[in-house]
Amino acid sequence: MVSVACFCVGKELLIGKTVNTNAYWIGGRLFRIGIMLDRILVVTDSLRDISSGFNQLLAENPDFIIVIGGLGPTPDDMTLKGLARALNTRLKLDKTAVSLMEKRYAALGRTFEMTPARRKMAELPQGSTALPNDAGTAPGVRIEKSATVVFCLPGVPREMRSIYSRSVHPEIRKKVGKLYTAKVVMDLMGIYESSLAPMISQALKEHPSAYLKSHPKGIKDGRSSVELDIVVVSTKKEEAEAECGSITSFFTAGITAAGGSIIRQVASTAGR
Repeated sequence: MVSVACFCVGKELLIGKTVNTNAYWIGGRLFRIGIMLDRILVVTDSLRDISSGFNQLLAENPDFIIVIGGLGPTPDDMTLKGLARALNTRLKLDKTAVSLMEKRYAALGRTFEMTPARRKMAELPQGSTALPNDAGTAPGVRIEKSATVVFCLPGVPREMRSIYSRSVHPEIRKKVGKLYTAKVVMDLMGIYESSLAPMISQALKEHPSAYLKSHPKGIKDGRSSVELDIVVVSTKKEEAEAECGSITSFFTAGITAAGGSIIRQVASTAGR
């Protein structure tokens, strides 16, 4: 299975100033093609923390690391400098990055002047590649380190999503290949999550690659309400649907025997 880690940089994410919607959005995009984020690491705007955090993720040898935040012109934007330190290389003015910035300014009807702040956004770690940013001025960055591909994206959500959709997602999707996701969502009444726990344990023993998750919804009309998600991913549609169906039948019998009821059940299969 393809492994992806998300590395988010920004003090605002750690002090309750900003909700980390970027990692949430990327996690959803990946799950829809049959994989999920292995890890989300968040650090503050510090060269030491950026460098050590990045090395920590690299040591796990993921297929991809998506770095978000800290690519702008202000002093606290030091992500690329931190990555260069971790990679034991230097920052260098990148001609492609400068060209992309000039084109972006022209598209906005603005005159481009190479100020120190703008030069900072065009200085990339040696050996990296600048990526177009159709929603902002700071280019994205692609770096290869051993078997890991690293993408650096701005923290502004619309810019992050633009670069991700254009340059990141297609490469990850190609690496993942064709996968089918069979999913069943059950809305349950009259059964507590603690009663579902042994059923989930048993199902995971028999189907270790499945994603099984219960979500308690509180008490309604004196009865416990729980949502149960069943997700199976396979390279073959028939196998995904068959395994998901088998797990669903197992839970249907167990829930009924425990005195619960299924008030709604929605099944779907998607291929990406």
